[in-house]
Amino acid sequence: MKVRQVPSRKRTTFRVARLLSCLLGAWALWACGPVYIPVPPPGQVSFTSTPLTDANGNVQSFWIASGGPNGNAANATFFITDVPRGTGVITRARSDGSFISAPMEGTAGDQVGVYFQSSSGRDSATACLILGDGPVAPTCP
Repeated sequence: MKVRQVPSRKRTTFRVARLLSCLLGAWALWACGPVYIPVPPPGQVSFTSTPLTDANGNVQSFWIASGGPNGNAANATFFITDVPRGTGVITRARSDGSFISAPMEGTAGDQVGVYFQSSSGRDSATACLILGDGPVAPTCP
């Protein structure tokens, strides 16, 4: 019959040190986590006013948003919101990242939030723009 030997103190110390180093390594991986690289906000957005007639025959001014090519926004979904009114439109970008939205209500000078969700599901930062005619909408103050 064999007698089981009790591990030596040196061997036990080594096992405890190895266990602690594994725990420290796992904690370090958890603490660092994945590196988050933010998606930049959409750029080169412009607005064009368009008069449309409603069912009662009243002419109202609506706005169409458009954006130039943006490699980060290829096939993305754009969310364009007139902040004071709380209304907006959702539109899909083309494969080059450019887009043209459906008409939305708004008044010149309103603040408009524009952001996109990439095809992989990541949201860009929101760009705050001033509603108005022009080649490129100015940013909010």
